[in-house]
Amino acid sequence: MSSAERSFRLTATDVAAFAAASGDHNPSHVDVSYARRTPSGAPTAHDALGVLAALAPVPADVLARVVGVTARFAQPVAVDAAHRVVVDGTSVSVRRGDVTAMSIALTTGDPDAAEVFPAAVALPGEPEADGIAAHPKGSRLDGPYGVPDPAGLRQLAHRLGADAVPPWLLGALAWTSRLSGMTIPGRDALVSGLRLRRGDGAATGRYRAEVRTADERSGAVVVDAVTGPVEAEIRAFQRRPVPGPTRRTATSVLPAGEALAGKHVLVVGGSRGIGSHVVSVLAAQGATVWATERTAGAVAALRREFGDAVRPVRLDATDPDAVRAAFDLLAGQGVRLDGLVLSAGPPIPVASLHVDEVPGLRGFLDTSATSALLPLTAALAHLRPGAWLAVLSSGAVLDTPAGRPQYVMAKAALEALGRYCADHHGLRVLLARAPKMWTDMSNGPMGRVGTVPTERVASAIVGWVLRDGEQRLTVLSPEELAGRA
Repeated sequence: MSSAERSFRLTATDVAAFAAASGDHNPSHVDVSYARRTPSGAPTAHDALGVLAALAPVPADVLARVVGVTARFAQPVAVDAAHRVVVDGTSVSVRRGDVTAMSIALTTGDPDAAEVFPAAVALPGEPEADGIAAHPKGSRLDGPYGVPDPAGLRQLAHRLGADAVPPWLLGALAWTSRLSGMTIPGRDALVSGLRLRRGDGAATGRYRAEVRTADERSGAVVVDAVTGPVEAEIRAFQRRPVPGPTRRTATSVLPAGEALAGKHVLVVGGSRGIGSHVVSVLAAQGATVWATERTAGAVAALRREFGDAVRPVRLDATDPDAVRAAFDLLAGQGVRLDGLVLSAGPPIPVASLHVDEVPGLRGFLDTSATSALLPLTAALAHLRPGAWLAVLSSGAVLDTPAGRPQYVMAKAALEALGRYCADHHGLRVLLARAPKMWTDMSNGPMGRVGTVPTERVASAIVGWVLRDGEQRLTVLSPEELAGRA
């Protein structure tokens, strides 16, 4: 059989429809605020929904004989992004640009003619958050084999052109998506693989599942499940929560002090990641730190730890009106800034230099530049003489990683902006080429491996502030920021 190629683009409407039909309301798919703190940085499509869309171009006569599906998920299926599907006999691959997102192998045979499809059942709408802790190795689960809206599931398949997907497989995709996304691992799931098989026998209306693997150290989870003739194996990881800054971490490298007492610093991107750790170390040195947050309450944990030394500022660095309002607030309180930290930036999806990726690459570069330019240009009129600027760059500008061309380009542009400010605006400028750190944006299965403690990098940046040297431009390498130089 010759290969065929087709493309699909899943929308937020498709994702919402699958969530409603399957009952898989995992926040990584439906909650913008939660998804912003995941490695994807934005809501993604359910993996099972991606499989359904990928099966649409498979010939109907092949789908009618499918008795098994093995899917491997290398990258999440991005919403509103073009994905190419290549069907070669019983092999299906999904690519975004030059990056493989999903590989699917179909097994054909002579399936039982009896229909196996989940019934309509009412299910809880909130995902379990305890994951491995609530369902350790050997745990057993059982319940009705059902989804909230079987008819809606069929309608979605029709809209995606996947009418030929057999009912047993359509239902199993929705059921396993619900099991992994809402129960085990639950809320913080990253599904890496799925195996489904249809055997002989009649539907029972119930399912049984057992947790074969639940490794708290790596987060690896393997679940075996069965309902009547349908067998499933789900492979996933549970993301561990990234610890936030505390007074202890903020003083683990630099002892607490008052060297920055009376100083006011604005940290753009101060509610998370390296930005939040910079906020904490500055506050531990006596500064009054204005930390930006896109949503109210994002800086609350820092406020609880450091009190009035940390002050939240509502600011979306890509919104001119929001930036203007934030600086009006500072001016109204008579605040002149002694320092500015630019740490905000968009999520960094895997990408490639492919014609289909150009809109996304351009969007990333625009968002990155805007997140720096708007607050910087607004801040210039509010800086005290002798003020400093710290720009969070990356070691990627020299040691370029594969799969992130937009990130390399964006950080190189930010460094050029910092150099310009040093040459033409009289600012003392730091270009901090950060090493790999364990943050929400890197919190994948191997996200913690080979990382430098975030508080160490933050302390090196604040250490540069404290030195108050005469050098107009300083570049700190990843090794220097890690304390290894």
